[in-house]
Amino acid sequence: MSKSAPSVQLTVKPKNARSKRALKQREAKVKENAKTAIFVRGSHTSETVKTALSELMQLKKPDGINFSKPNPIHPFDDSTSLAFWSKKNDASLFAVGMHSKKRPNNLVLARTYDNEVMDMIELGVEMAKSVKDAPASARYAPSQRPLFHFAGELFDTHSVYQQFKSMILDFYQGEEIDKINLAGLEHVISCTIGGQDGEESATNGEAPADPVTSIIDPSRAALMSIPSTLPLVHFRTYSIKLLNSGSRTPLVQLEHAGPSFDFRVRRVKTADAAVWKSATKKAKKKSTAPALMSGKKRKDRNVDIDEMGDKVGRLHMTKQDLGKIQTRKMKGLKKGKHADAADGDDGEDVELDEAFEIPSKRVRV
Repeated sequence: MSKSAPSVQLTVKPKNARSKRALKQREAKVKENAKTAIFVRGSHTSETVKTALSELMQLKKPDGINFSKPNPIHPFDDSTSLAFWSKKNDASLFAVGMHSKKRPNNLVLARTYDNEVMDMIELGVEMAKSVKDAPASARYAPSQRPLFHFAGELFDTHSVYQQFKSMILDFYQGEEIDKINLAGLEHVISCTIGGQDGEESATNGEAPADPVTSIIDPSRAALMSIPSTLPLVHFRTYSIKLLNSGSRTPLVQLEHAGPSFDFRVRRVKTADAAVWKSATKKAKKKSTAPALMSGKKRKDRNVDIDEMGDKVGRLHMTKQDLGKIQTRKMKGLKKGKHADAADGDDGEDVELDEAFEIPSKRVRV
C-alpha cells in the first residue's frame, strides 16, 4: 500500500511593495487591528432579517463588508464558504441572515481563527427596529466607538450568554486604544436578559440550567440546540447627551436612538479547547522595574535597577593611562618660571610649590 505524500505548506512571496505591505498587514501582531466583519444574506431572507443585517452593518462601519448578492449558505451544515471568505478578505467575523419555515428570521454570528471557523451562535430575531424610527435629535455617528452595558447575571454564569457577550464585544469593540476623548463617546450598546414587557428574567424565577456545560463535554467543540425556555436578549442602542452640570464633570443623559432588537438563542457551536487556548493566548510583556528588583533573571547583563527606580549599568573598558588625559585649561594650572628651569638637562626635581608659583602683581609707579 503506497503512502500518500506529506502536505507541503507553500510560502507566498510578495512580488512588489504593495503586496509586501498587504502581507505584513495580515501578520499576527501583539496589538491587533480592528477586526473586519462580513455581512451575508442567504438564499431566502425576510424584511426583519434585512433590517437586522443593515443596522448591524451601520454599527460596524468602517470595518464592515456587505455582500449585496444572496448566497446559498448554511453555516451550521457547511462552513467552508466562511473559511474561504475569511482568508480572501482578511476577516474574522461573520453575520449571516437567513429565513425558512423551520427557522424564521434567523441570524448566525460566527468568528474564525487562523481562517477556520472557531465558534458560532444562532439567533432568532423576534423584533427589529431601524434607526429611522428614532427621533432625529437622538441620531449619532455610527462609525464612533460605543460603550457597552450588559445587564443580567447570566452573562457571567451561563455559558450560552457568555458566548453571546464575547461575540458582541468582538464585533464592536474596534481597535484597542489607551485613551479616548469624552466627546467621542456618542452611543451605548445595552444588552439585557429578560425583564422587559412583563418577561421574567429567568424561568420560574431561577437561573436556567446550562445545557452546554451540563451535557456536552467542554474539552471538545460542541453543537447544541438551546431550549426555547431561555429568556430573550434585548439589544438596545442609546445616544449620549452631555449636559451642563455646573461643574467640570458633565451630566450624562441617555436617549433611545436605535437600532433595537430582541434575540432568542437557538443553537450554539462552541470552540475546541485547544483552539480557544491558542486564540486567547496573550503575548508576554516586557519585564518592569519591580520585576527586576525582585531578583528575576533577564537577558541584559550588568544592568540593574537602583533604589530610586532608575536603570543603571556597568561598562567594562580597557585600562586607561590617566597621565594622557586632556584636562581643562585654566590659569591656575599654568607653569611658572621655575617650572621652565626644571625642564632643563640637569634633570633635577622641582617641588610642586615652586613649579606652580603664582607671580606677584606688578604695580605701575
